[in-house]
Amino acid sequence: MIPSMVVDLLMQNKINYVKLFSASDNVLEAFSATDIGLEITMPNQSTQKMKTQADVDEWVVQIIVSHPNVHFMYVCIGTQPLSTRFFNQTYPEAIQVLDWTQQALNLMNKSEIKATMSHFTDVLILAKKPSEGAFRKDLEPNITRSCQILQSNNAPIGVVIFPLVNVNDLFNGDTEFAFLENNSTSVFKDGDKTYSNVVEVMYDMFDVALEKVGCPNMTIIIDAIGWPTDGIKDGNIPNAQRFYQGLAKFVASKKGTPRRPGPIDVYIHNLSDENKINKNAGSFMRHWGIYKFDGQPKFNFDLQGLGRDVKLVPAIGITHMPKRWCIFNDRYASDIGKVAYNVFDDQVKYACDTADCTALDPGGSCSNLTYMQRLSYAFNVGFQKAAQSVSNKSCYYNGYGKIVSDDPSTPSCTFPVEILAAEIPNFTGYAQSLAHALKPSSISLMTVVVQTLYISFTLMCTC
Repeated sequence: MIPSMVVDLLMQNKINYVKLFSASDNVLEAFSATDIGLEITMPNQSTQKMKTQADVDEWVVQIIVSHPNVHFMYVCIGTQPLSTRFFNQTYPEAIQVLDWTQQALNLMNKSEIKATMSHFTDVLILAKKPSEGAFRKDLEPNITRSCQILQSNNAPIGVVIFPLVNVNDLFNGDTEFAFLENNSTSVFKDGDKTYSNVVEVMYDMFDVALEKVGCPNMTIIIDAIGWPTDGIKDGNIPNAQRFYQGLAKFVASKKGTPRRPGPIDVYIHNLSDENKINKNAGSFMRHWGIYKFDGQPKFNFDLQGLGRDVKLVPAIGITHMPKRWCIFNDRYASDIGKVAYNVFDDQVKYACDTADCTALDPGGSCSNLTYMQRLSYAFNVGFQKAAQSVSNKSCYYNGYGKIVSDDPSTPSCTFPVEILAAEIPNFTGYAQSLAHALKPSSISLMTVVVQTLYISFTLMCTC
């Protein structure tokens, strides 16, 4: 999906503020001369390359100063750089880069643009009551320094809340406590304050922790919050729709939390699924989107929080590849049981190592398939990932695959058809080196509307 399509989708849905995770030149240019306010991200790997103030100055010139017609608002330093829940390492050097970035912005007469940083809730100690909130001792020095830098520049700090993950960690998997309708039996009192959902718990716990390190009354935004739609128990489309509708009403009410009444800025994570996200923390991490890979909305959603049955505007101009699928050739069905299962399992592993097989995971939308259907699903996602290529035998699988024109999907499991690749993000300088390291396959975006619902999302550029 080309960047101009993404911008059109935003404008059609009246989304006026966006966060970019991959600030490539052609993506930034697509936002040029629009009224859309941007928060851009300096990726974790880029913060490692920043050894001096001069390095950061060069990055700011390349990404911000060289795009004068783009409405920049924030620069987010790293992606949860102190978190280990979803990443294999931490990036403490991001704290110094945070300071250098704001200095660079100030020096270049861009002081209205604020450098900021956000953290997943795993930076907190394990506690169930907000009043017990505190940062982990090993992270406390870096958290303290970062919040002091932000405070001195009147910049917000972000907290990342994934309710389904949080209730599994702290509230015995009480999924109802993750919703905001306040119907859970896990409701509890903390002093004179009542907590009826995990979102308010985690927000106030983060607030208490900031106060304990000498950073009270900071502006706290929920930098990412969402509900996965596949690959995990209770991660499905109906639950996601229910959660987002409740979240939109919560934000629109401007009631805030028991400790911090008033409006809260919230980023929804995210617009579209991402098929190349590292799945070490769980394959469900690829399926946070309110849109499918092809830019079609998964469900109706009133972004204004008024509870209306509103359809999101779909992406326009997306082209699918031919309607054909690769499945297990049932001519060899009798081989199942005769040939060692590991022969077939090796074929599944081969396909799923490069393609997205999240739906086959326990709790996933395709987890109830028969063994032969599971083989077909894996064969097909590998075939689609290879752009349905016949020349490189992408449906060969040791002779067990065959191409069909009849859709093998079941009522609960969709066998996907790939979309045509359109445009590869154009990276330069530091961004180019990062692109080489990560081999990005998507344009990642997060939308923001001040004191209302922010939406984080990703639209695929299958490259």
